[in-house]
Amino acid sequence: MLARAPQDRSPARRRTGGRRLGGPVQLHRCRQTDVLSRGGRFVSGTHAVLACLAALACLVWSPTAGRTQDTAAAVLAPAATAPASRADSVCVDCGPKRPLRAALEGLGVNVFLNRVDDWVRNEYTPADGHWARVGFRSWGVHIRHGWTWDTDAFPVNMFMHPFHGSMYFKAARQNGMNFWESVPYPFLGSAEWEYFGETTLPSLNDFYNTGFGGVVLGEMTYRVAALVRDNQARGAARLFRELAAIPLDPVGSIKRLISGGFSRVSPNPADRDPEALSLQLQTGARLAVDSGIAGGRVIAGSIVAEIAYGDPFGKPYEKPFDVFRARLQIGPGGHPVNDLVVYGQLYAHEFTDPSATLRTIFTVNQKYEYEGNPAYKFGGQMLDVGVATQTHLTPEIDLRAEAYAEGILLGAVDAPGAGVVGSERTYDFGPGVGLDVGASLLMRSFPVLTVRYHWAIVHSVSGSPADHYVQLPSVESGVPLTESVGLGAYAGWYQRRSAYASRPGEVTTYPDFRAYLVWHTHRVRRAAEPQ
Repeated sequence: MLARAPQDRSPARRRTGGRRLGGPVQLHRCRQTDVLSRGGRFVSGTHAVLACLAALACLVWSPTAGRTQDTAAAVLAPAATAPASRADSVCVDCGPKRPLRAALEGLGVNVFLNRVDDWVRNEYTPADGHWARVGFRSWGVHIRHGWTWDTDAFPVNMFMHPFHGSMYFKAARQNGMNFWESVPYPFLGSAEWEYFGETTLPSLNDFYNTGFGGVVLGEMTYRVAALVRDNQARGAARLFRELAAIPLDPVGSIKRLISGGFSRVSPNPADRDPEALSLQLQTGARLAVDSGIAGGRVIAGSIVAEIAYGDPFGKPYEKPFDVFRARLQIGPGGHPVNDLVVYGQLYAHEFTDPSATLRTIFTVNQKYEYEGNPAYKFGGQMLDVGVATQTHLTPEIDLRAEAYAEGILLGAVDAPGAGVVGSERTYDFGPGVGLDVGASLLMRSFPVLTVRYHWAIVHSVSGSPADHYVQLPSVESGVPLTESVGLGAYAGWYQRRSAYASRPGEVTTYPDFRAYLVWHTHRVRRAAEPQ
């Protein structure tokens, strides 16, 4: 979002696979002066990782965040409390809806970033000159020319752009807008930046990733930030919580700082905590084998953090993202974020009676996926439609399964023959379809066995003319040692088959194994605070 590399105007860099709106496509290179810049490579990604770990610490060790559930029940019943507020916001002091103010805050983010790039960093590249020095001339060129596909590096396009889009989304949420009312704001903020924030041509893939990815990451981090903050805390604990929430919700944190919310003691929102909250932290070793061209083998440490917010079987559907799952994997090798997958429930309807032994729920999820480890890269913005089922095998053992048909709005697949020659873009963009199925066996809410299978096809419209078929079967098992601590192991086999239009295809397989110590807890919402 902050920047891209010099625009490549050479005809040799053009690809016939892409189509812009209103004319031929030109590809432009990424600027290494973005968050991946010299001396501070992937600094923003590292800060995001540290913020997630700090947020987990706040959720786990706070004496007021909730109590550990007796893990005998998989479906959590709320504690005896006063009726929770059904307002579609976790912000206690948002006040009335201010759509114009939300748009101006998003515009302020863009102006601030542009001025930092120009005045502070003095960004310059031989091809584009001072690319942050925008004006009427560059704006006119962008409006006349229209959209292109850029050549930014994979972490910039697939991770940092959605992260920046989340700030626009949360600006709306912090100004009293509900989920659906906030959806247009990351698209608006992205269009402002692409047309008016830099001299390079507007990027269509940035618009998609910033918009759709910003919605998913925006609502997820907005709700997690509300859990991290505690308006009842004081002193050092209050300061730690407020600081930990800044990377998750920077716009909201600035608002709280200006208004005095950083230190003011006030009631927490009634819907601050979900009916169910499951946290899992895995730490151990990872063995990764690249069976493609590189043929390398990596043995390194790995940290996985996973949050399950809400329970699809706990209560009837009320509003989007009352239920979501987020899984983050951190490891060495390039970008510190190896994997990040988030999917939130947009709509749900139960086909069965809630008291039935076997329950089935129709679900629509919005999904964001980023697989950016050193051996393979796959990601995209997706919409999943399918069913989730649950049955109680015994009072302490539950079986859950889910199956979704997947529409890939814009996917990205890395391959040796993909992307744009001479640039950092070693991957293709395109829409696609997929299938995502899985099943979990839980013993007193501890996942003892999880089996998943994800298959997708991405048709390239920018990069090499190809169809990419990817699949990732995996199995993960855990052995509980205590109520919250156990041992676990994971095995996955990523396979990519690329069918190129002008040359032979290729198949590569990437095995991935992990062994780890797992900490797991299942919590319920605390009692309501006196108003």
